[in-house]
Amino acid sequence: MPVPVLHLCCGDSAAGVIRAGLPGSAVLVLRDDLAVGPLGDVDSDRPDARAAFWHAVFPDEDREAIESGGRLVDQLAQEAATLQGLPDAAEKVVLWHGSGAAEQLILRRALWALRDAPVPLEEVTVGPDLLPGALRRDMTAVGMLEPEDAPRAVATARPVDPGRRAKLAAEWERLRADSGGLRHHRDGTITTHPIDAHDAEILAAVGDDWMPAARAVGQPMGTITGFFATDAFVFWRLRQLAAQGRVELEGSPTTIRGCRVRRAR
Repeated sequence: MPVPVLHLCCGDSAAGVIRAGLPGSAVLVLRDDLAVGPLGDVDSDRPDARAAFWHAVFPDEDREAIESGGRLVDQLAQEAATLQGLPDAAEKVVLWHGSGAAEQLILRRALWALRDAPVPLEEVTVGPDLLPGALRRDMTAVGMLEPEDAPRAVATARPVDPGRRAKLAAEWERLRADSGGLRHHRDGTITTHPIDAHDAEILAAVGDDWMPAARAVGQPMGTITGFFATDAFVFWRLRQLAAQGRVELEGSPTTIRGCRVRRAR
């Protein structure tokens, strides 16, 4: 039986904000970070290429924690199936997003899933005006909201008109077919980039002397623009730089906390 209103968001932080700020609300959380990796099979019932990408990216400790809830490929397939069932899940869907690429891509993916459905749609755009205390102003995310500000945010919800629904759904189809490894969002436009587009910025954070890998990972996480770079993604790129002989790793390359890094000598 469909719920009266379903709030759809990206990631557990965003879901936590909505649940705490709007008690009793039905919330659907999607966890796949669509800003990175191949998208070609993401909407299929066997997203093997997407799962293989994430297996390579996640350090062992992250992967083990994630797969405690089932195999990653099965979790990704379930997310695709959930989206396919979205037209029958609610009488109205409210799509929450900020300006980061992952949330913008989930917006487009959800609109694609609802492209032929008569379900009323609204979107809540979390912009800088709703985040007066945010340290970062160039990109916004629903998870940056304080829970007590969620009612004020949902009061700004506006209907998604048919033209916008069709436009963004078509964008999702185009982006899914694109072979780019990274996706950035800026001023309403999503662009694709090579997976190593930020390697120079990540390399610049590595010193000549041994340093904790966590420090080398944290700096570019705060400066990379276009998408929110996660610690798992940046650490994976560090491992790729090590494989290329550009940096050296000491300790366990399977965990950020157990590893040190320096420029190659």
